[in-house]
Amino acid sequence: MIFFVDEKIEDYARFCEWFNTEAVSQLEALGGKVLVQGVNSEDEQNLRLVMELPDSETLERLVTDPEFTAARVSAGVHVDTTVLTVLKD
Repeated sequence: MIFFVDEKIEDYARFCEWFNTEAVSQLEALGGKVLVQGVNSEDEQNLRLVMELPDSETLERLVTDPEFTAARVSAGVHVDTTVLTVLKD
């Protein structure tokens, strides 16, 4: 299952420090991977991710995990701005 993440962040370098060292390994442990990672060239606080997970249940477990959410907030993610778009197979 492939999905897009669109959200606001405080600082891309701060986000990458957490995401690339901690979150990516968590995603991989769940059978997922990051396909694309970056920020909007006109708004560097607008983060865009394209990721893959085995199924929607895994995604649901991840986004409702309080520890993962707390880590995202600590990394500067404005979690109230997160928009997930799941692609149809």
